[in-house]
Amino acid sequence: MKKIKEFYKKHPIISHLILIICTGLIMLWAVLIFLDHWTFHGATSIVPDIKHKTYNEASAVLAANGLSIEISDSIYDRTMAPGTIVESWPKAGAVVKEGRMVYVTITAFSPKQVTISMPLTGNVSSRQATSYLRGIGITDVRIENVPSEFVDLVVGARYGDTPLSVGSVIPVTSTVTLEVGTGISLETDSIDSEVADAFSELDYSEE
Repeated sequence: MKKIKEFYKKHPIISHLILIICTGLIMLWAVLIFLDHWTFHGATSIVPDIKHKTYNEASAVLAANGLSIEISDSIYDRTMAPGTIVESWPKAGAVVKEGRMVYVTITAFSPKQVTISMPLTGNVSSRQATSYLRGIGITDVRIENVPSEFVDLVVGARYGDTPLSVGSVIPVTSTVTLEVGTGISLETDSIDSEVADAFSELDYSEE
């Protein structure tokens, strides 16, 4: 002890540096111990299988395993009840640190809405219109042939009884009806009908 005091008196600067270094090492050791407890160092959990469970059920199961839950995405599926877990990450069976967040994809309570951003009528063929609608997620597209001089061009588009135009917002599960021209106009039909009536009267008068 006496030698330490003598060294401290003879070399005060070096002594202070040694004290600073020792103090720093002690503080670093204390911080590491604190972090081990704070981050549950060494504590692990196995991600349980929560697929096909409701959000509340999955949340309870994960909490019982020391894990948290957060919704990362949602999809609309008519075959499953709304709020059902369809996917989770990390996957079931994964070994993770306790307290880890598990991200889930659930079924939405209502279908996704899409906006019509391209004209469906005018100089647009039935194939172009159908391809566009399917590209934005609308798969139920029905063709209704109507008299028109424009062959295979869409002359009308509707969702139920509502006409569709650029800016229309409809559910992705909608049934869209495209009115497609057959190449025969109403005017032509009327003329043909008049000609047929004239021939009929002519034949009758000859008898």
